[in-house]
Amino acid sequence: MRKNYMQLFDLFYGDYDERYCKQNKLFIDYDSKGNIKHITKSLVDYAYEIIMTDLSLIFGNRFEVVVSDNDTATERLQEIMESNDFDKFSRLFVVQGLILGDTAAKIGRDKQGNIRFGLVSFLNGKVSYKVEYGQIVEWRYEYDMKHEEGSIHVVEVYRKDRVQILYDDKVFLDVPNRYGRFWFIHVANSPSLEDDVFGESELERIGDTIDEMNSTLSRISAIEDIYAKPRIIASGVRGIENLKQHHNIWAIPESADLKILEFQGNVIDSMLKKYQMLENYLRNKCPELILNDLGNISGYALKLKLSKLIKKIENYRKVYFEGFKKLFELALAMEGYPNANVQIHVDPVIPADEVEDINKWAQLLGMNIVSRQTVAEALGIDFKQEQERIDEENSWILGLMQHDESK
Repeated sequence: MRKNYMQLFDLFYGDYDERYCKQNKLFIDYDSKGNIKHITKSLVDYAYEIIMTDLSLIFGNRFEVVVSDNDTATERLQEIMESNDFDKFSRLFVVQGLILGDTAAKIGRDKQGNIRFGLVSFLNGKVSYKVEYGQIVEWRYEYDMKHEEGSIHVVEVYRKDRVQILYDDKVFLDVPNRYGRFWFIHVANSPSLEDDVFGESELERIGDTIDEMNSTLSRISAIEDIYAKPRIIASGVRGIENLKQHHNIWAIPESADLKILEFQGNVIDSMLKKYQMLENYLRNKCPELILNDLGNISGYALKLKLSKLIKKIENYRKVYFEGFKKLFELALAMEGYPNANVQIHVDPVIPADEVEDINKWAQLLGMNIVSRQTVAEALGIDFKQEQERIDEENSWILGLMQHDESK
C-alpha cells in the first residue's frame, strides 16, 4: 500500500480539516445548522519544531565538500554545486526525507550540456521500483506536467544502462547510461517494517500524540468560548421579550431567574493533566524538545544530556550525506573524474569544549597513539601550512644566532 505522503505533510504544517479530524477521531463540533463551530487547530507545532531542529543540526555551521587528493576535481565540483544552487537544493532534499520518510534526487544534463540536479517530489508524483533477484534494477518517477491547455503524463525510467523519458506513453528521450549507476538517488530516512526500500518518518510514530495534544487544547479553547460568550438560561419567564438588558444589567420579573450555562466539576484540570502527560511522553521520545530547557550548560555535561540527540543527528548525517556523495561522485564521473572519493566535513553536532578537546589530543599525542598531523586536523589547523611557517621561523632564528656568533 502506498504511503499517504500528503497526510504527513499536513501534519508537519498543522493543517487539520474536517475529513482528517473525523478519520482520526479528533475534536470537531457543529452548530444547529450543521456548520463547523469548532475544529482541532494546530495550537502546538511540535512537528515543525522537531523537523526544523534536526535540519539545522544536520548541516550545522560548516558544510564542506572536498575530493580527496584532487584539487582540480574539488574546484569542478564546487562549480557544479554553485550552478545548481546546492545550498537550497540540499535542504529541500533533506527536509523532504525528514517529513515524508523518503527523498530522492535525479541527475542529468540540460540542453547546453551542463549537469543539473533535480529534486524528486513524493507529494506531486509517484515513485516506484522494480526488483529482480533481490536487487533493484529500475526506478520509475511518474507525474503530470502542465502543457498548454491540458497536461502531459510523464514517466521517467532509470536503469543502470539507460535513462528514458516518456510523454503520454511515447518515448521522448532515450539516453544510454555508461556509468553503471542509477541517475536516480533514493534515500530512506530510517528503515521501515512495511517496506524493504522505502523509509519511515519520525512523524509516523509521533503524529498521533501531536494530534491528540492539539485536539485536547482545541477542546479547552472551545470551553473557554462558552465563558467568553456565555449562554444564559432564563426560568420563570414566559417569553424573551420580558427580559431587558442595559449594558451589563438585566431587568427580570420578580419570579424569574437567570443562570449562566457552565461546566460542573473541574473538567479543564483533568484535560490539562492529560495534555501534560502527552507532552512529557513526547519530550522523552524527541530530545530536540529539551534544547530550550538546558540553560547555561556546556562541554561534557551538555554532551551527556544530549547523547541521544547526538546519536540521532549523526545517523541522519550518515544517511543523507551518503546520498549526496553518490550524487557528487556520479556528477564528477560525468565530467571525467571516474574514481573520485568525495568527503563531506561538518562541525560536531554539539560544539566541543576547547580546553577538554586540547587536553584529550595532547594525551593521545603523548601516548604516541596519534600523529601530530591528525591532532592538527582534528583541531582545524592546516598542518602543512603550519609546518612551513615553523621551518621559516626556525631558519630565521638560526640565522639570527649565527649572526650573533660571528660578532
